[in-house]
Amino acid sequence: MIAFIPLVIFLTLYLGSGTYFSFIGIDNPLRQVSPVICLLPALFFAVARNTNKVQRNIDTVIEGMGDKNTLTMCLIFLFSGAFSSVTQSIGGADTVANLILKFLPARLLLSGIFLASAFISTAIGTSMGVVALMVPIAVNLAKSGAFGLEIGAATVVGGAVFGDNLSMISDTTIASVSSQEATIKDKLKINSKVAFVASIITLIYLAITAGSTEVAAISNLDYLSVIKVIPYISLIIMGLCEVNTLITITVNIIIAGVLGMTFFDYAIIQFSHDIYNGFKKVNEIVIFALFIGGLSHIMYKQGQKALHKLIDESSITKTKAEFVIAGIASMFTILVANNTIAILLSGGIAKRLAKKHDIAPYRSAYLLDVFACATKGVLPYGSQLLLAGSIASVSPISLLTQVYYCFILAAVAVGEVVVNSRKKKHCTATI
Repeated sequence: MIAFIPLVIFLTLYLGSGTYFSFIGIDNPLRQVSPVICLLPALFFAVARNTNKVQRNIDTVIEGMGDKNTLTMCLIFLFSGAFSSVTQSIGGADTVANLILKFLPARLLLSGIFLASAFISTAIGTSMGVVALMVPIAVNLAKSGAFGLEIGAATVVGGAVFGDNLSMISDTTIASVSSQEATIKDKLKINSKVAFVASIITLIYLAITAGSTEVAAISNLDYLSVIKVIPYISLIIMGLCEVNTLITITVNIIIAGVLGMTFFDYAIIQFSHDIYNGFKKVNEIVIFALFIGGLSHIMYKQGQKALHKLIDESSITKTKAEFVIAGIASMFTILVANNTIAILLSGGIAKRLAKKHDIAPYRSAYLLDVFACATKGVLPYGSQLLLAGSIASVSPISLLTQVYYCFILAAVAVGEVVVNSRKKKHCTATI
């Protein structure tokens, strides 16, 4: 549909430039041209497509950029960058990495990183804070020889996606359940089975493929240095208490700074510099999130009617309808590079499709959440891989093929749909 041509323009420029620079042998090919620059022609096309409605189109883009979800995401980006910068400066990431090294054998370090990321993301209900928290730790472990830099950062993203999809306080859980008028209990009942099967397979794979070489300690570990772990513990506790994500990150930035100035040689001027440097580290992602929020909003406005007509005229089986819901969730996630926004955008379409084919609300909610999260976790221009790549100083494209949990989660979910359809057929035949 013509409404989605802007996305084609963006993907052609972004992935095309990356392919070109990769072909001529340039390192980090997708970082040679900023995704923000690739997004501008797409925005210009969306606005100018109808010359009689340019001002209206501009207003629609600005409305999307000013959306609560978009602006909240931008603030989380900024404060996550500051938290990462401050805790890294006082040596918190080194200390956590050493604790992991102390209690886990080398072969289980990757599995430990996945489990820690999964636990924290489930506790705090968001993936971005976990990426900001755990990627610096994974980077330090990689530098000590525990595992490769890319696989370490990608494993953090996989664990973060686990909690983002499964947490009761996750935005994606709330959005999917609300949009389908389902209950969280019913949605999580089936979602947890699929997620746990996928996580067990992932853990086994990581343990089998991991090396068993000796890993050097990153720094000396003493009782005083353990104080540096307090901001991380506080982050988890506040998440468990369902404190607002922005408040949680802000409070723990302050805690990290106070601890650094009280117990270590950390000046207040350095604290201010680290906060600002953290902001600067993610400024490209913030601008991109604003632009993609505006672009996704105008694309949805221009293509909504056509999609509804397509659903009403469709003639497919119930099982195929479930796969269509999964496909719609993935498609919108690819379009907007944000799983929560994608669920909100596709929720009405999925609900319409579910009602037509007698699909239970909790199943459509589960399918929306699983496939939106799995797709978001492997998008090279998605927030998780962008932030992970930015912190680890690697290209997101080098991470996407190693986020094993996302691929396994999608495969297990597809298998569940097939098995569920066969059970229904068997029950019908028995009756």
